[in-house]
Amino acid sequence: MSGTLHPVVVDRWQKTVFRFCCLILLASLSIEVLAADRVLPGQVMLSKPPGQNSEPTEIEIGVFLLDLDEIDDVRQRFSVDMFIVAHWQDTRLALPEAEKTGQIRFMSMDEVWTPKIMILNDRGLKAHLREGVEVDDMGKVSFQNRLSGELAANLEFQEFPFDLQRLPIELVSYENTTDELQFTAHPLLVNPEGGFSIEGWKLKQLEPEVGVFLVPGAGTALPRLTYVIEAERDSDYYALTMLVPMSLIIFMAWTVFWLQPNIVPPRIAISTASIFSLIALGVSIRLGLPKISYLTKADIFVLGCTLMVFIALGVAVIGSRWANSDRMEQALKANAIARWVYAFMFFFVALAAFMH
Repeated sequence: MSGTLHPVVVDRWQKTVFRFCCLILLASLSIEVLAADRVLPGQVMLSKPPGQNSEPTEIEIGVFLLDLDEIDDVRQRFSVDMFIVAHWQDTRLALPEAEKTGQIRFMSMDEVWTPKIMILNDRGLKAHLREGVEVDDMGKVSFQNRLSGELAANLEFQEFPFDLQRLPIELVSYENTTDELQFTAHPLLVNPEGGFSIEGWKLKQLEPEVGVFLVPGAGTALPRLTYVIEAERDSDYYALTMLVPMSLIIFMAWTVFWLQPNIVPPRIAISTASIFSLIALGVSIRLGLPKISYLTKADIFVLGCTLMVFIALGVAVIGSRWANSDRMEQALKANAIARWVYAFMFFFVALAAFMH
């Protein structure tokens, strides 16, 4: 029929158009790849650090602690509000002499090369400032931001409540190795005037540690910088809320040795009440710590005191039985000996628990 094309002709025409479109697409992709590989004047190769003569790029990092408001023993976290700054030299961003104006240029993170740094123990830090860098005429790049949130810490409680804790801020470059990057630390971490909102701790800055982070299984060495805060627990609170009440319970149990052996009900009542009080106090202390599998110094003191009260209960039962079996003289003698042995045992338990 006139005005229509044969199906074979239509099929050939469609195949020709499809091949032509594919050739145009391949040609455009090739042009883009070539353009990406070619660095035009004034552009920065984002994939490579600016080190020259195969020397690693030096990154100076400073962490300024604005506030530390909480150390959570159970969750092993500490909350910080800090300001982080980083400086490095990138000569590729330096302006020609004729174009230098002394003005600082603000550039986005996508426009320049930046060290890819992460905080290893980050557990919810939030950035508060706009992401970007400042560049001067000589190519010196500065990055700064304010971060707040929680960081993880591996707390150790063997010495609790007289423990020293290490609170780290661990920075690692996750993209560049030690052959490409080198960290240096700014000397100031904590404002010497203090003024932190945390209670119950004394804070001290330790020397920053420049080291290496080895990627597990790969053996890749990444640059690492660790700022460390030493936190000393204020033991006065625990002396008032733990040691003093527990000592009073111990000496309450001691009074059974000053009662006549034949007065059975008061002696048994004092001993059992002392045991229940110690158990309740020991449990309340443990609730403030994570579920650790080792004993703290406080645990040793609690267990020692509980054992002493149990021994006092046993001596009271035996003495009362002797008094009611016509052996009053032996019961009185056991009471007299137990008074001084019990007092000696208390000081021995205290020394064994809290001796450094």
